[in-house]
Amino acid sequence: ASMAKDVVTIKNEGFKIDEEPKRRLIMSTTDEERLSEPSSLDFQRKITLSKHEKQDASSTSVLRNGETYKRLFEMEKEDELVTQLLRSRSMEVERLKSGRQSLILVASLVDRIPNLAGLARTCEVFKASSLAVADASIIHDKQFQLISVTAEKWVPIMEVPVNSLKLFLEKKKREGFSILGLEQTANSVSLDKYQFPKKTVLVLGREKEGIPVDIIHILDACIEIPQLGVVRSLNVHVSGAIALWEYTRQQRI
Repeated sequence: ASMAKDVVTIKNEGFKIDEEPKRRLIMSTTDEERLSEPSSLDFQRKITLSKHEKQDASSTSVLRNGETYKRLFEMEKEDELVTQLLRSRSMEVERLKSGRQSLILVASLVDRIPNLAGLARTCEVFKASSLAVADASIIHDKQFQLISVTAEKWVPIMEVPVNSLKLFLEKKKREGFSILGLEQTANSVSLDKYQFPKKTVLVLGREKEGIPVDIIHILDACIEIPQLGVVRSLNVHVSGAIALWEYTRQQRI
């Protein structure tokens, strides 16, 4: 009886041993199917867009492209407007620079900055053809710019050093200009009685010594400003301004 009981126990244990791997095998297969299937479905759900989502994405893309093209169009219009404004400004600057009178004021013998700056301002006011100075870098001087009030940006400034003045005047004479000097001499003609030629080069003297003799010999004529007072001298800037106005007045008649 004891042996029979042991046999039954062994058979039962064998049965349990045989069932366990099957159960694990069945559970393992079921779990793998259960785990793998939702993962596959979830992956497809993430990468697959619905019809409405596709339409929304397409609409958003079109809208963004439309806004981009609109902005580009506006920028092109702005660029065209800026170009037109710059062109108009350039034409206006050229207009202001053109139409100048045929008078060249020569101030190469003038040394003082206030006088040179004042003459530049006067030349611009009366639209003289150009102003000749001994050193053109003077236009960068702060005192010059303060007095000239930007006149150097509009009136042409020529550099004619003192040692080149005679050659410059002779060249202009060959070009048909009348070479005049604003100076008091025995043969000077009163300004109110002199008729300026249209093409005129007007030479101004030094602040104290006036025009040197070697330059006077080149001149076609000397003119002087009539004076009524005791003091027989005018500042070179003032003298140049008066002569420039008389030339302008005659050309306007």
